[in-house]
Amino acid sequence: MGHTAQGAHAPVEPQPARWRGRFWAEVKPFVEIGLFVLPALLGPAAIAAYVVGKYHVTPFKLDGKYFPDGGFLFDLHVMWKAGHDIVTGHSPYPFVYPAPAAFLMVPFGLLPWKVAVAAFSLFVTGALFLTLRLLGVRDWRCYGAACASAPFVGTIAVGTLSAFLALCAALAWRYRDRRWIVAIAIVGAVATKIFLWPLVVWLVATRRFRSAATTVLLGIATVFGFWGAIGFSGLTGYVHFMRHVAGLELGRSYSSFAFFSSLGASDGSARLAVVALTLIGIVAILAIARGADGDRRSFVAAIAVALLVSPIVWLHYMILLYVVVALYRRRLSVAWLIPSLYWILPGEDSHGSTAVIVRMWLVTGLTVVFALFPSRRRAPQPALASR
Repeated sequence: MGHTAQGAHAPVEPQPARWRGRFWAEVKPFVEIGLFVLPALLGPAAIAAYVVGKYHVTPFKLDGKYFPDGGFLFDLHVMWKAGHDIVTGHSPYPFVYPAPAAFLMVPFGLLPWKVAVAAFSLFVTGALFLTLRLLGVRDWRCYGAACASAPFVGTIAVGTLSAFLALCAALAWRYRDRRWIVAIAIVGAVATKIFLWPLVVWLVATRRFRSAATTVLLGIATVFGFWGAIGFSGLTGYVHFMRHVAGLELGRSYSSFAFFSSLGASDGSARLAVVALTLIGIVAILAIARGADGDRRSFVAAIAVALLVSPIVWLHYMILLYVVVALYRRRLSVAWLIPSLYWILPGEDSHGSTAVIVRMWLVTGLTVVFALFPSRRRAPQPALASR
C-alpha cells in the first residue's frame, strides 16, 4: 500500500518549467539559424557579390605590383596567375610557394578569372567540410560555427589554401597507420606551405619511422619532380625571393617573430628566440607522445608548434584550430564558439601590435584548453580509429 501511494503521488514538473521547455523548443530553430547559418553565409555572399560585379574594393599597389581588387582575393590573384602561367607554357616564378602549389592551381588556371574565383571558393569550402567529416563531426552546428569564423571567412576573402592544409592534416590523422596515405597527406601540406613540417616529427615521436622516411623521400621527389617539370625555373632564386617577401611581411603577421619584434627585439634576437622555441617544440612533441593519449596529443602539439614557430602567421592559418577541436569535440561545445572572438582582431595581419598578437594567441589558447580539458560533466570523446 505504501509503495502504491508513493507511486501515485509522483512529482509533477512545475508549470513554468514546462512552459519554458515548450517555448525553447519553438524558438530553438530560429536561434540556431541566426547563430550558425546566417553568419556562415558571409564569405559565400561576398564571393557571389564579387562574381556578379556588386562587390567594390579599392585597388592598391604592393612591391610594385598593381592589385585591382585591393586585399580581396589577394592570394588567389597570385596563385591563379601561377596556375595560368603553367597552362600557357610559362614559368610561374617569381612565385611565393614551391612548385607543387603552382601545379595544384592548374585546374583553376584553366578557367577564366571569375569562374576560377567561384570554383576555388567551392573547393576551399568543400575542403573544410571534408576535414570535419573525416574527423567524425556530425553536428551541423559545428560546420556553421567553423564557416562563420574569421579564419575561414579570411580564407574565402583572401583566397588561400589554408582549408586545404587543414584537410591534409585531417587525412594524416585519420589514416595515420596507412603509410602511403599519411605520407601523401603530409607532403601535400608541407610541399604547399612548409611550416607544417612538425607533422613529420609527430610521425617519428609516435614511432612511425617507415611513414616518416616515406614522407621525407616522397616530399623531396615531389618538390624536385614538379620543379623539374618547369625546367627548374626559379629554383635558384627562390630562397632569395622568399627572403625579400619575408622582409615585407614578417613584422606584420601574428607570428612569434612578429611578437618579439614588437617588443623591440632586433631581427637577430627574434630569430634566435624562434630557434629556441623550435627546439623546445620538438622536444615537447617527443615527450608528449610518451604520455597518456600520446598519439593524439602529440599530433595536436605538432600543429601548435607549426603555428608557433612559423616565420609568418596570418589569421586564416587558424583554420587549423578546427582540426584540434574536432579531434576532441565532435558535437557543439564552448570550444567551437571561442574562435568567434577572432572577429575582435583588426584583420589578417597584426600591424605589428603586441596587444593584437597577444589577443590572437589568447583566443587560440583558450580554444585549445576548452577542447582538450572538458568540464567534469563531459569526458573528452575518444579518438577515431585509424583506417
